[in-house]
Amino acid sequence: MRTASASICRLSGVLLLALVLGAAWPAVPCPASSVTSIRLHGHVPARATAGTRLIGRLAADTGMQLALSLPLRNRPELEELLSRISDPADPLYRHYLTSQEFIEKFAPTQTDYDAVIAYALDLGLTITGTHPNHTLLDVSGSAGQVEAAFNLRLNSFQARHGRIFHAPDNDPMLPDSVASLVTGVIGLDNAALRHTHIRAIPAAEMEQAAPLQIGTGPGGGLAPRDIRAAYNFNGVTADGSGQILGLFELDGYNQADVTGYVNYFGLPAVPLQNVLIDGFSGKAGSGADEVTLDIELQIALAPGTARIIVYEGPNTDAGVVDTYNRIAIDNLARQISTSWGISEGESSTAVLNSENAAFQQMAAQGQSIFAASGDSGAYDDGSTLSVDDPASQPYMVGVGGTQLYVNTGGTYNHETAWNVNNTVNGGAGGGGVSSVWSIPAWQQGVASAASATMRNVPDVSLNADQYTGYAIYYKGFWRIFGGTSCSAPLWAALTARVNQRLQDNGMATLGFANPVLYMIATGPGYGADFHDIADGSTNLFYPAVTGYDNATGWGSFNGANLISDLVSSLPPGTPPPPPTGLTAE
Repeated sequence: MRTASASICRLSGVLLLALVLGAAWPAVPCPASSVTSIRLHGHVPARATAGTRLIGRLAADTGMQLALSLPLRNRPELEELLSRISDPADPLYRHYLTSQEFIEKFAPTQTDYDAVIAYALDLGLTITGTHPNHTLLDVSGSAGQVEAAFNLRLNSFQARHGRIFHAPDNDPMLPDSVASLVTGVIGLDNAALRHTHIRAIPAAEMEQAAPLQIGTGPGGGLAPRDIRAAYNFNGVTADGSGQILGLFELDGYNQADVTGYVNYFGLPAVPLQNVLIDGFSGKAGSGADEVTLDIELQIALAPGTARIIVYEGPNTDAGVVDTYNRIAIDNLARQISTSWGISEGESSTAVLNSENAAFQQMAAQGQSIFAASGDSGAYDDGSTLSVDDPASQPYMVGVGGTQLYVNTGGTYNHETAWNVNNTVNGGAGGGGVSSVWSIPAWQQGVASAASATMRNVPDVSLNADQYTGYAIYYKGFWRIFGGTSCSAPLWAALTARVNQRLQDNGMATLGFANPVLYMIATGPGYGADFHDIADGSTNLFYPAVTGYDNATGWGSFNGANLISDLVSSLPPGTPPPPPTGLTAE
């Protein structure tokens, strides 16, 4: 521990009014006092800076956007609630909270939030955004202000591939009275960018690759009807009607591409609602292919959905946590997918914990979220056994990849673990063992999992092979896309069909899906509801074996059968969730 001068004061009524109205922040004079200070660990990206060229100190006038993260309250009670609402034998099964109820019971208090705001102002930082659940406070300042505020130095580095980034030389220092309220300072470095989990057949190879394709869409790619035929949806009447799907994105898209897709396949024009986070423009950039395929594949399997909310934020640490947090706060989309990630080791503790808080809120509110597990097989970081964030998060359904084979007529034949890493375009389904998160209760006792103590990934899978891939209309042309980026939105779309059936029956939505998926998979219905991949194929390391494995999870869905069992898993006579409270009425 070290001592440093810091001052904290309570917000005045005038300052609180400014907060509500979004007015300019007044100066807050506070008497200085000598207090004990501590450093918050986990902010120095040592792995990212290793082997790079140190350029020098970051220019003092460089603008920085940060987010201060605050911890949830009453964590034991929250963990108990999340366990109970996932247990079919419990009276609270699927009795979810509203956003306001979650805030009242588990969010940081207004008093604590005000204290952090006052501290940030006293440091000379500018408040750029507040959040109703108080778990994040967005601030900005110059690099010089940030260095002085947190007693560290910001340096610039050049990575081997040439990218310039900055990172701190030490963890941020805060007075212990504030450190008890703040768990992290997000945005001190920009060493890692989230990337999409897409594998595409290059346009130059389209004609040559066409004979390998198994679909009836342009270029031999899978059309919506091919997905439905292969995964047993043709007899399912539910099409997602009345449901709101959500997408986490770090880029924009062009509406004309989506319009071209739905018109070609005769699908409904599902309304799209764009929610722009942290000043993101919504303009389509280099990652627009991800956003486009996410939208088109959700529509392909849930064409009746009421709307898709496309949450778009900047590709920064602060942008990522703010975007996930907004999805949780809005609590509108009951089924969400995300296909942007980085290796666990490239993400700071503060970011991981902040994401986890948002995912816990989603679980408490009955939202289902699915994440692509990555396209680098068991070596998510490119060289060592590792897994992808956020797919490895304990309140996330991690979706891996398979390669699909169909019969004449397009019905399901079999699948194998996706692994075409011996080609130029390569790719293999992400999966392995988390180095961060302990094994969740619903995964314990799965003997075939690689670890009995840490979180195993993925949970489920779906076709991700680009050579048996999906026809996507992008930039005015048809392309063939694969990657686990295709698997995650399709699982979210299946959930829209499940939730339609549940709500038509007066029942609560599915919510966090892993507990019930694992319950079904370890029961007598496994063989009917899932396609088990057990042929010894690997994701570059882990073999596909009978039952669960770290290459393909429990396997892919048998649509009609899994939907039926997920709907019937709600015990007869259990009422819909009460409007308020944690106990059943």
